[in-house]
Amino acid sequence: MQSTRRRNFRLMCGVAALAIAALMAGESRAASYAYATQNVNSFAFSSTPAGATIGTLVTQANSGALNTAGATPPGIAGDTAQFDPAAAFIGNGAGPGQNVFTAVGPSNPDYSRGDAQITQPGFSISTVGEGYLTPPGREIGSGSFVVSAPITLTAAGTVTLTFNYTNDLNIFLTDGPGLASASNSFNFSISTVGGGTILFSSSPSAVNNSVSLSSPGSNDIGPGAGSIQIISGQLAAGTYIASISGASRVELNQFVVPEPSSVVLLGTGLVLGTGAAVRRGRKARSAS
Repeated sequence: MQSTRRRNFRLMCGVAALAIAALMAGESRAASYAYATQNVNSFAFSSTPAGATIGTLVTQANSGALNTAGATPPGIAGDTAQFDPAAAFIGNGAGPGQNVFTAVGPSNPDYSRGDAQITQPGFSISTVGEGYLTPPGREIGSGSFVVSAPITLTAAGTVTLTFNYTNDLNIFLTDGPGLASASNSFNFSISTVGGGTILFSSSPSAVNNSVSLSSPGSNDIGPGAGSIQIISGQLAAGTYIASISGASRVELNQFVVPEPSSVVLLGTGLVLGTGAAVRRGRKARSAS
C-alpha cells in the first residue's frame, strides 16, 4: 500500500514538472523576418489591328510601415506621391534611406519599412516591404503603385501589354508562436471610362506570389526574372482606361506567451493539487 502511494506521488510530481517545462519552453520568444520586392519595367502597348493610342499617364506610388504596441518602437509612417514617395520606416536606428529595394536583412530588431518608386523615362516601377520583429507585436511594411491612362482603339480588336520583371520573397520564423508572410502582386485591367465596369483583368502568377509561415522554418521564392505578355479579350472600337497596379507587402505577428509569474502559479497549483490528492487518498484509506 505504501509503495502504491509513493508511485502515485512520484507520477503526479512528474506530470507537474513536465507541464512547467512545457510552459518554460513556450516562453522563449520568436524572431520573425520577411522581405518582398518587385521591379516591373520595359512596358510596351500594342493592338491588333494596329492603331491604338495611349493618352497621358496618371501615376501614384505609396509607402507604408506599421509597428503596433509591443513592437519596438511602435508607430506608423507612410507617404503618397506621383512618382517617388518618402520611404516609410519605423524602428530602432536610422532606416536604409530612400529607394533602397535590396534587403536590409535581420540585422537590427525591430523595424518595418516600405517604399515604392515610378521612374521616367523608361517607365520602371519598384516596390519593397520588409520587417524584423523579436517581441510580441505586429508589423506591416509595404510599397504599392497605380498607373492608368486612356487607350483608344480605332477599330475593334485586342490590346497587348508586354513587360519584364524581377522579384524576390524571403521569410523565416524561429521557435515561438507567430506568423510571417510576404507577397508581391500585379494586375493589368481595362475598364470603361470612369472605371465603372472592368472589361478585362489579368494577374499573372509570376508576378503574384506569396509565402507564409505559422511554425518555425524558412521559405524563399526567388530571385525570379522573366518577360510577360498579356493579351486582352476582344474590345469594340472606342476609348478605355488601361490600368496597372501592384504591391510588395510583408506582415509579422508574434503572440503573447506565458510570463514567468504564470509558470510559477501553475507550478504551485499543480504541486498543491498533487499534495491534496495524496491527502485525500490517505483519508479514504483510513476511513475504510
